[in-house]
Parts: sequence; C-alpha cells; structure tokens
Amino acid sequence: MCEITLIKEKDLVRDIIVEKLEESLPENTWKAFDSTEFNELKTIIASDLVIIDLNTKIDIIGTINYFLEKNLRVAIWTSDLTSDVLGELFSYGLHGYFFNGMELSELVFATKMMLNDQQYIHPKLSTVLLQDYVKLTRKEPYRPVGILTEQEWNVLEELGRGLNNGSIAKELYISTRTVNNHVSSILKKLHVSDRTNAVIKAIKNNWITL
Repeated sequence: MCEITLIKEKDLVRDIIVEKLEESLPENTWKAFDSTEFNELKTIIASDLVIIDLNTKIDIIGTINYFLEKNLRVAIWTSDLTSDVLGELFSYGLHGYFFNGMELSELVFATKMMLNDQQYIHPKLSTVLLQDYVKLTRKEPYRPVGILTEQEWNVLEELGRGLNNGSIAKELYISTRTVNNHVSSILKKLHVSDRTNAVIKAIKNNWITL
C-alpha cells in the first residue's frame, strides 16, 4: 500500500478529487493538507508521492527541494501555462506535471505511472515546459552512435518540431507508414511510452534542439 499526499488549499474540488481517487485506487492511502496544515505537519510527511498545487500558499521551491532531499516522489499541479516558475520546475525532472481540469481517468493513470517511477507530463504543459527548458540548456546537438539509425534521428528531430506523421513524411520524402514504423522503433529504443517523452529525453541528452 502506498501513501499519497496532496498539498492544496481546501475547497470542494479538492475534496471531490480525493474522494474519487480513493474510490478508484483503494489500495492507496490519500491525505490532503492545506497550507496551514502542511506547515504544521511538514516534518512528519513521509508519503510515497507528494502532489503540490502551485496555488498553495507555501514556499513551493523550498518545499520541493525538501521532499527531493528525502528521496520522495514529487509532482506539481498548475492552472497557469504562463507561470514563470514552470521552466525552473521542469529542470528538476519531477515525477509529475499536472494541469487543471484533468479527468479522473487521467489522474488515475498519472498516479499509477508515478508510483511505478515513471514521469507523467500533461500534454498542455509539454510544449511550454520544453520551450523553457530549451532556452536554459541550448547547445549544439550530439547524436551518439548505436542508439538510432540516421533516418530515425531525422524523424525524432521532426517530432521535436511538433510535426505529425503525415507532415514528417512530406518533409523527409518518405511514406506515412514508414514514419509510423520509425516512430514505433524510436519509442522502443529510447524506452519511452510516447512521442512527447521521446522528445524530452532527446533534448535532455542534447541529441536534438528545438
């Protein structure tokens, strides 16, 4: 059984979220703290996963660093795509990046991923986070030998530009079916679950730039 802590100011939405997640993931224990409760109980929180709403009235960066030093899984939850702190938080490589309005099925899926030590990034955040990260870490790309084929590297670069498979096919003068095969091969070789995480991994390792 895992313990999950949600740090979020008290409101009806928070209570409903916790209630629904308890029903959907009964094997886990859920706890919710507002800023006052958190400041009083911070030192005794030892959850398997801590989810922090960026609108909570606490020291967000200090709190994240505190839990990371304790080797706990940490996720953040935001409702603001323009927040200046998002780029900095992305550089931390947290277990999760949530966006307001997620369906229950998304929350359940994301929670299971994080408890399995996989990273979850909401699609609406991926573009913003990637752009901020690239600004901080832009370097000349380096393609290591033996990871992908030359054509797979080319496809991965086009994925980084945000193109769909049809557009990639036109750019590289190959069939859409060939692109589909290359994308599947890239995901398998990079050990990632989707296109977004393939691009993120490539950027983090300086294999491609945007």
